Amino acid sequence: MKSENYLRTLYTKEKGWFWFGLTVAIQIVLISVGYIVMNISL
Repeated sequence: MKSENYLRTLYTKEKGWFWFGLTVAIQIVLISVGYIVMNISL
């Protein structure tokens, strides 16, 4: 029972890190694209 709960916590944590990493990656891409577009415009 205890190990099952531990695994579930670990899985949720991994999932959380995955979504966190994905969000950060998307933000970096959007900032990079915006920066490039601004430089081309200027």
